[in-house]
Amino acid sequence: MNKILLTGIATAIAGLAVPAAAQTAPKIDYVSQEMVQQVPKGEEPVTGDLPICKPKQETNCINSWEANKTGNRPINYWPGRPASEIKEPLPLNDPND
Repeated sequence: MNKILLTGIATAIAGLAVPAAAQTAPKIDYVSQEMVQQVPKGEEPVTGDLPICKPKQETNCINSWEANKTGNRPINYWPGRPASEIKEPLPLNDPND
């Protein structure tokens, strides 16, 4: 009987000691430092002259209309719906003005 009582008391003391030990552990602070990544060599233009954009090219190129007035000319207004829904050519300036 004494063995059972001593085992129960030892278990209770151990159960109380575990949370106390966990509270004295150092606090872990998960903070990342700033990191700078270099742009891959193929992504940056070699000179200050940017090439005219090719189909599906989105970076390091310029609009061909701005460069030499070739290609699609941008309009000066919102036509009211996406270009994929418009079949006819649109005027450069808003016809409602």
